[in-house]
Amino acid sequence: MISRRETLSVTVLTACAALLTAACSNTVEGEATAAGTSGAPTPSSASTSTSAPATTTTTTTPAVSPADPDEYAGNAEGVYYFASVSGGLGCAILVHTTPLVGCQGDLPPDAPQVPGNGASQALVPANALMLEADGPGEWVSIGDIAFMDLGGAPKTLPYGRTLTVEPFTCVIDEATGITCKTDEHGFTVSDTDGEVW
Repeated sequence: MISRRETLSVTVLTACAALLTAACSNTVEGEATAAGTSGAPTPSSASTSTSAPATTTTTTTPAVSPADPDEYAGNAEGVYYFASVSGGLGCAILVHTTPLVGCQGDLPPDAPQVPGNGASQALVPANALMLEADGPGEWVSIGDIAFMDLGGAPKTLPYGRTLTVEPFTCVIDEATGITCKTDEHGFTVSDTDGEVW
């Protein structure tokens, strides 16, 4: 006479063998069913598929990590320069006087018209973005190079690195470009798009 323990062992081994066979040869879809009273698995109406599994692509964005402000310090105290990964935009965080941050360079072709530098009655395409510590970001026209390091090539701020010099934080994202902000206001800009808030 076969003991209950032996019957359970045979059932488990049979189920394992069936699963291994199915896993090695075909993909089985459907719900699991309970074994019948005889101890043998009951057949299911599940369909089988012999096609290859679907391929998925995973895109990862680097985790945001802080950059050391000293690595971006200019020659003057309280001045920090960085460039976009493409090199098309140069930016400066200036906290040696009235704190502000700004970027200039390859702006979007549809940059808004703003009062000209020295000729406020005339509207010209903005050639920079600026953010002061206590106000919203704005498109501006500046007459000279105010946010680029004239002492040499500024260091590139890599994607996903945040450069924080209080009260500003700047980060470069591969999809959206450069974002510089305070707790309430800021701007985002790339060579194709830009916004201020």
